[in-house]
Amino acid sequence: MQLLRTILIATISLISLTLNARGESPRESYLLNDNWQLFDSSEWDSDNAEFISLPHTWNRDTGELAHSYANVNYIRNIELPNEWRDKRLFLRFGGVQNSADVFINGCLAGSHRGGFTAFTVEITEKVRFGAVNQIRVLVSNASRNDILPISSDMDLGGGIYRDVELIVTEQTTISPLYYGSDGILINQLNVTDNVVDAEASVWVTSTTDKLCDLYISVRGPMGDVVYSRYLKEQIKPNEPIKIPFRLEEPLLWSCDEPNMYSISVSIGHHYEDEVVVNTGFRKIEVDAKTGLKINGEKIENQLSNSDPYLVFGKETAGLPEKLLFENADKCVRIPMIDEARSLNLSNAVAIGV
Repeated sequence: MQLLRTILIATISLISLTLNARGESPRESYLLNDNWQLFDSSEWDSDNAEFISLPHTWNRDTGELAHSYANVNYIRNIELPNEWRDKRLFLRFGGVQNSADVFINGCLAGSHRGGFTAFTVEITEKVRFGAVNQIRVLVSNASRNDILPISSDMDLGGGIYRDVELIVTEQTTISPLYYGSDGILINQLNVTDNVVDAEASVWVTSTTDKLCDLYISVRGPMGDVVYSRYLKEQIKPNEPIKIPFRLEEPLLWSCDEPNMYSISVSIGHHYEDEVVVNTGFRKIEVDAKTGLKINGEKIENQLSNSDPYLVFGKETAGLPEKLLFENADKCVRIPMIDEARSLNLSNAVAIGV
């Protein structure tokens, strides 16, 4: 009995140490939406700058920049601690309309073209630790031949109109640089009522390692772990690490039951990084004769009151635009493909998961 008690205490202690060692991910994230200064790029300095918070567009101002196409500077100072000298630093922009050049302490760190997609730039080599650093973003909403839309009646309000985030990671990390994504893409290879075959594409970047240890965990809609795996893989430049996995007896996503799975991927024996993404597994078919099917069931479709939004499902058909976004979990997004056009769904964009 004493031996059994000793083994039990040792096991509990080991579990406790493991949980404490994993703890929270070393990845840190900080919103940088406050304390920005705004001034026109034609000015020599920021003496007359306006203090603003993000999200922001100068086209809603009442000054000279209102309703104008302009080149504008956004400036923010940030002090970085010495403790981050061994870390990697990234700036993620949720959206800048419609071109952005990011400077750190006067040095160009990265550029992005296109106002409707997120992007991330690494600033590790441009910053000074233990000092105040200046972030300057030169933003333009001028019409350009290399940025869509080339010709439009849309009012492309210029500015940083979504969050700006500082991401701090270890040297080996799941990359935030892949098109501004989380660095994990879930590809559904085969979906049936009985089984789901999928693949996680994990973009890993490292300044020190050529190999990395990965742990993938999939939690079902009820929070239970339905799949897990450890593996060691080679880190290749510009290539993701692909992790196939199978789920038995899945709870599929549908308009009536929007079941979501949580997929986490962590790096390293010392838990150097972790990223969690959510997805719903479903089979979507679009045919000119039978229309839209989800998991083999035909879905009645109807254009909403505010074209070009397309909504599927009885509970959301014909709702005002405001309610459509509030009920987005009952809608489904489909790509703009030839089959959709054959259904007279041209210019239709679905909202939802």
